[in-house]
Amino acid sequence: MKYVSCRSTGLFAAACFALAACKAEEEETVTSNAPDVSIAALGQTTWPDGVSEERIAGTDPFAENNLIVLDMSGSMDSLSCSGKYDSREEAAKEALFTWLSANPGDNVGLVSFSQAGIALDSQLGRGEAHTQELISNIKALRADGGTPLRSAMEKARIELEGQAARQGGLGAYRMIVITDGEASSNENPVSLVKEIADNPANMIEIHTIGFCINKGHPLNDPGRIFYTNAMSPDDLRAGLNATQGEAASFDPSTETFEELTR
Repeated sequence: MKYVSCRSTGLFAAACFALAACKAEEEETVTSNAPDVSIAALGQTTWPDGVSEERIAGTDPFAENNLIVLDMSGSMDSLSCSGKYDSREEAAKEALFTWLSANPGDNVGLVSFSQAGIALDSQLGRGEAHTQELISNIKALRADGGTPLRSAMEKARIELEGQAARQGGLGAYRMIVITDGEASSNENPVSLVKEIADNPANMIEIHTIGFCINKGHPLNDPGRIFYTNAMSPDDLRAGLNATQGEAASFDPSTETFEELTR
């Protein structure tokens, strides 16, 4: 049997009490300096900036937000991969109309690039009137021009981060990119994707549907992006549905293009 003297035991107990007191003081300090979890702070980073109680008044803090980035460049006028539709443009529009009807409770917005340039066509919002506005804006788009992918995604990022500030960093934030080709010169979105995805506090999910893309694409980055390869209108609808669980069970064949847009 190992012998422990009363003196040794007393010193050991005193040391334990001292260590426990230090640990308690340390934990109290850490707790008092802990970041507010409501702004999704992780590690040494926080997201988003500018959160305040005044800004989120009247806003649903748990809303799910879907910001669509729609490629309406000249190549979307092509017939390939369009199935029964006259062009990729028409196939993409119908898929979006059908998908919109499956997400009545979510906030949805639209950024596009087309013959009219880059535009925030619809801010994030919900409700029947907002959905009809979205449908009208999508119908008005015409495929033409280049593919300023990075600039369009940056515009979408700004809109999502503004909404995140209003919601106190709670809820869900998805950037859903539909594109059919390579970005224009100086519009490669890789650096923007890394900036978003490599910040552990940033809650923006990037979902990309590569429509009729037969080769690699900078947005096909499994470590940072949810990527779907779509070679048909059905693939495109499935890719949209896969962006959120509620839409996964929706049957896009139950409503037609004419029913949704008349």
